[in-house]
Amino acid sequence: MLEGIKAFYNSFMRSAEIRKKILFTLLIFVIFRLLATVPVVGIPREALEELFAQSGFFEVVSTVSGGVLETASLVAVGLIPYINASIIFQLLSAVVPKLKEIKKEGSQGQRKINMYTRYLALPLAFMQSFVIYSTLRGFGLVGELAPLELLAMAITLTGGAMVMMWLGELVTESGLSNGISFLIFAGIVSMLPSGLIQNFQYMDTLERTVVIIIFALIFAAVVYVNQGERRIKVLYSRRGKNGASMENYLPIKLIQFGVLPVIFAMSLVSFPQLIAQFFVAREIFTEQASTMLYLLANPYIENLTIFLFVVGFSFFYITIVFNTQELAENLQKQGAFISGIRPGRATAEYLRKVSFRLTTVGALFLGLIAILPNILVHVGIIQTMLISGTGLLIAVSVCLEMKRKYEALMVVRSYDKYI
Repeated sequence: MLEGIKAFYNSFMRSAEIRKKILFTLLIFVIFRLLATVPVVGIPREALEELFAQSGFFEVVSTVSGGVLETASLVAVGLIPYINASIIFQLLSAVVPKLKEIKKEGSQGQRKINMYTRYLALPLAFMQSFVIYSTLRGFGLVGELAPLELLAMAITLTGGAMVMMWLGELVTESGLSNGISFLIFAGIVSMLPSGLIQNFQYMDTLERTVVIIIFALIFAAVVYVNQGERRIKVLYSRRGKNGASMENYLPIKLIQFGVLPVIFAMSLVSFPQLIAQFFVAREIFTEQASTMLYLLANPYIENLTIFLFVVGFSFFYITIVFNTQELAENLQKQGAFISGIRPGRATAEYLRKVSFRLTTVGALFLGLIAILPNILVHVGIIQTMLISGTGLLIAVSVCLEMKRKYEALMVVRSYDKYI
């Protein structure tokens, strides 16, 4: 461990690129936390805390938004509008021919999709601002605002959501992590110390020990599975200097897309709950909305829904994003083949089967971890949940992603010495 710290210190001091990325990521974290302290007119923090106490599902919304909803701050809306817009375009890209064509344009097409996602996130953020206020107003937690004050509140929260989206993109481009995941991770980390203090003061020594052991085991399992991969041996038709066949490995990970399926699943679960809560507060479609809230409040239905959404999004990603046909064609162009498998269509089919088998294991694991802390609390094994399964997955995945990017930068730096 000391050697790792020493190596990190040396790379930080000697590599300007690594130092710049680390400092930039920390700067975004500081800016994000400072923005979370700027209050918004019309929404007192006490009102949101009371709403959280009355409706537990808002904790899920807060986790997905970056842990800032209960702060009643400039960035209280958080990342949910951008995440929901991303989900919508991910789904539309699979069924709308025009978007399919744009997606095939490579990086240029992806930039267009990202632009459309930002455009859609703007009205979604504006709508969510009104939903938050109307829900608080319906529960009698805030007074009625004048039209100009209401408009100022909505514009301020919408602007904060756009700033969050921009900060996330800056981290993705110039930092050490995916921007969305990092900002959510930052919110979770900032809430963890107060959560530990608040919960541990009511536990005895045995309960604290049990909770620490359980979460340490879950943490270790998440790290192990995140790092798990299957290496498929790839042979090359050309031979090396000694006449032997050249070979390499094609790694396919158990969890290929990190924690994004979990983030998208939780966002998709929280959005209808938020709308239903709004309808109940405003006495619109009260019976139907109350029925939905009652069903989703049932721990069995809630956990099953989260589990199915996580698994569903994992398979959606492997189907849409992991193009085995393109990968097989690239291998064939390079004169590479998998031992015992014909190049071309047979290779693509083989890779598809392998990736689906691995995704099955990874998706089931993600779904189980996402709901495991809820299950442990419900059955009484632990009395309180210090961090949700979603929060734990996000925190571990972001740390591992930053570690991988740092190691990749170190490899590039070591090669630069010989150029």
